[in-house]
Amino acid sequence: MPVALTKAEIAAHASTRGQPISGALARTILTITGGCQVTVDVALDAAQTASADVALTKVIGDAVHSHQIDILRAMAESEQAVVALAHFGVGTDLEAIADLQVLPDLNESPPRDAGSILDGAVASGVLTVSATALPDVDRALTEVLGPPRMTAILTRLLEYRCKTDTLDDITAVKLVRAGIKNPELANFLQTAASAAAPESAVVLYDYAVAAGADDRALAAQRGETAAVLGDLASAQNFCDTVLENFDSVGVRELRTAVRISATIAAESGMASRSAALFTWLGAERAGADSDIGVATCLVAADRAAADAMSTRSSAAPPTASGASLTLLAEGLRQSIDATSTAETTAAANTLMRAVSLSTNPARRVSPDSAAATAILLALHGGDLAHAESISASTLASLPVRHHQRHRIALLQAWTTMLSGDLVAALARADALQIPQSHSRDQLFLHGIRVGLARRSGDSGSLTKAWEDAQDIISRYSVDLLSFLPVGELWLGAVRVGQPERLSHLLAQADAVRAGLNEPHAWTSALHWYGVQAAIQSERPADLVPHAQALAEAAESNQYSAVLAAAGRAWLAVLQGRPEVAEVEAAAHSLARVGHSWDGARLASEAALRVGDTRAATTLLHVARSLRQPAAAPVSVAASASAEIKGSLSAREAEVAELLVLGVTYREAGARLYISAKTVEHHVARIRRRLGAGSRSELLSMLRAMGYGTGSPDL
Repeated sequence: MPVALTKAEIAAHASTRGQPISGALARTILTITGGCQVTVDVALDAAQTASADVALTKVIGDAVHSHQIDILRAMAESEQAVVALAHFGVGTDLEAIADLQVLPDLNESPPRDAGSILDGAVASGVLTVSATALPDVDRALTEVLGPPRMTAILTRLLEYRCKTDTLDDITAVKLVRAGIKNPELANFLQTAASAAAPESAVVLYDYAVAAGADDRALAAQRGETAAVLGDLASAQNFCDTVLENFDSVGVRELRTAVRISATIAAESGMASRSAALFTWLGAERAGADSDIGVATCLVAADRAAADAMSTRSSAAPPTASGASLTLLAEGLRQSIDATSTAETTAAANTLMRAVSLSTNPARRVSPDSAAATAILLALHGGDLAHAESISASTLASLPVRHHQRHRIALLQAWTTMLSGDLVAALARADALQIPQSHSRDQLFLHGIRVGLARRSGDSGSLTKAWEDAQDIISRYSVDLLSFLPVGELWLGAVRVGQPERLSHLLAQADAVRAGLNEPHAWTSALHWYGVQAAIQSERPADLVPHAQALAEAAESNQYSAVLAAAGRAWLAVLQGRPEVAEVEAAAHSLARVGHSWDGARLASEAALRVGDTRAATTLLHVARSLRQPAAAPVSVAASASAEIKGSLSAREAEVAELLVLGVTYREAGARLYISAKTVEHHVARIRRRLGAGSRSELLSMLRAMGYGTGSPDL
């Protein structure tokens, strides 16, 4: 049997013919011909005579196709049938060809055997060396044999494969592509799709429908596969087909369509729609998915619907996945009802058991996962180490294209931001490519970007991050699990002087709190953001209700107690009577629960307000110890300008960097742990040293020297 030429051998052969070709053209010829010497020569001849106005690939393909037509037409009908069978999956299986009885009695004269027919087809370039398919041979066979004969031969092949239980995915797909429609073929592809990886299942379901499967009967399964891969639009279209025909589809399909649609609604930032879907379905029809319905209604703050959904008594077997869903619903309810540290701890334990029992994440979607809920509860409780651990282990187990992967990765980035590693948090956020349709993930992404910009002190970056977030702010609907990004956006809104643009989300957050009777384990973080918003807007009166809420929550968990103490310390600072010991203790406690940046700011602000120099020095030392900059504070631009006449000292360079970024003297002092008056003195010295005649001239000179583009950690 002839040996196929490689790409390098095709290029060398062309050179021996006095027709050197590029590597790309050699690769194209190899793809079209399979490396057959005869058809390689046909391709090279065609390439040599091709017009410059015609695509070379088309010229070569047409020439090889014409050659294959000629070869097939020169064969006897039985020989053509052998080639067709080999092309569509029989290959060199001579026993199968004999069983299919496409050849006449071998005793006739002259005898013809399948092996010699296959050898001739390979030698002439109609089949590859392994007697498998070549591009466009389908078309050549159909043209020569005619559709009726092709259908008859391939139907016979299908029946043989089904009878001998030797049908495979590749052959089945080839048969569908050749136009075969058959119930057994459709059923085979449907079964194969249900067991395949999601990426393959999408294609197999399409071929199953093309083979004659009922597209409406497969809509729910196709919707699940699309949703797992994050294709929300396709998934919703499939599910709508089921929901629109709810009175004529089975309960199982209806339940699946509701769960998928609820997942899409959650991903789209509409938790209330997720809850409404399960409420419409009802506990009885929800069956094993009723626990998902309970969790979904709780997240949407619809306690009555959650209670109604939990009335079902299931006779379903206690599978691991079923137990995980039950624990998720139970843990979420426990966390909402918790009024003590012990109850909050028990809720976290229940959620972790749900995580440990989670199974088969690659083939099933739900509005949220036990892992995401457990991570969020850990973040709301200041347990960053636990949040990071769950994030890392969950990401290691999720398929690359799973719809929950972005969510977990964003929560991991959020954890990193709270831990103080702003550079790593930004890198993790930048590595994600999140579709615009995934509003929930977009909300967390923009929350991270605003949070990083706020912590950097770069007013320009903060303004851009805030403006970039406006689209998601305008279309999101707040639920229990979105308090963290809403809080970061709240502080961003205050910093840029546009708090009214977030008022609708804050009103929705208040409604969620009220609907769940102020679940302390979840609302304390939001109240802490309220404390910070009051401080930034210099409205101490606005701080009081949030401080009171934190004080009420202090019994429910240690995190709330820490925030309550910090709120009291901040209030005392704003009222001009800071207690050094109280501030120091609060700052260190904040750092222990993931708020080292807030703790440093509290200590530095208090240092500016105490009258005793020794106490101020102590507080500034606390502030410095809590800061965890990702890079040296002196900007690259400042060091680069050191050789310029009149270059600034390291401290002056820090002040200049912040001055160009638009930071006030007070904010600069807090960032550098010096007083606002000291910042003013530094600015005056810089101005004299550079000979600037006005503030605007000073800023222009500093920008020209490269300031304003340095470290974000100043």
